[in-house]
Amino acid sequence: MKGRMMSRIRIGARASTMSLAQTAPLLSALAPTETVLVPFYDAGGDRGGRARTALESDGVFTDEIEKALLAGDIDIAVHCLKDIATHDTPGLVLGGFRPRGDLRDALVHRNPGMTLEALPKGGRIGTASVRRRAYLRRMRPDLEITSLRGPVDARLATLDAGEIDGLIVAASGLDRLGLAHRISQRIPSELICPPLGAAAIVLQCREDDEIPLSIATSLSNTTAQTVAAAERTVLREMGGFCNAPLAGYATIDGEQITVRAAAFTPDGSVLIEAHHTGSDAQETAMTVCQRLTRHGVRSLGPATV
Repeated sequence: MKGRMMSRIRIGARASTMSLAQTAPLLSALAPTETVLVPFYDAGGDRGGRARTALESDGVFTDEIEKALLAGDIDIAVHCLKDIATHDTPGLVLGGFRPRGDLRDALVHRNPGMTLEALPKGGRIGTASVRRRAYLRRMRPDLEITSLRGPVDARLATLDAGEIDGLIVAASGLDRLGLAHRISQRIPSELICPPLGAAAIVLQCREDDEIPLSIATSLSNTTAQTVAAAERTVLREMGGFCNAPLAGYATIDGEQITVRAAAFTPDGSVLIEAHHTGSDAQETAMTVCQRLTRHGVRSLGPATV
């Protein structure tokens, strides 16, 4: 598809309110280029009932969109970095990395001033995340954790109906939806470590399609790209995926990058952490993986890595 003329750019994204909210700024950034938004309603992780793909599947939210991109039905796909498969799909590349949002998880509670530490004993907290459940069990084993997944607005409705007392959700998601006022606490990363790839939006293109690739590159942020490369290295080396018992994040300070990662048993009884600071993203991430391995992560069992 090299050298072909394009009269418009077709942007593919999940049809969820969250996805469309994070895609809208990209459409604005592309002006005055003519763009067409193509929403996708049937990614495995978005389906309801028995047809919904388990969160333990790699690429659970991106499979349908990637197929459309490979088929030439869209030109650029918009994904959350934490949702895409840990290994690049043949024929596709990540061409653009947008500036990252708030990495942290957020507590949403009917009491707007509530914190994790102050939650009443026996409080019912909704989340389907293995990572969040494990950290909650370590920190507050007295809480009742209810499995709850689906669109943020549906989860908020469950809370507002009184079926649960609180939710743990991504702070960046509420920010992008204009719902930051619902946040009771932005949870420090030291209490609940974010998932690798958190709050990062990436643009995926066909590897031989020059025009979309050049557009994606023009919208890319160098710091976001470096951090993403480090975090994806940890995911690949440790066998992680969207809902694996694995967490971590990278930060950049001047010429140095710090990579932090943690692996744990789903019940939260064992937590192994490692971090390293260096000048090269790949080498720093690999050092963290080696330290996790030396500390016994591989012995935690197949459900972990």
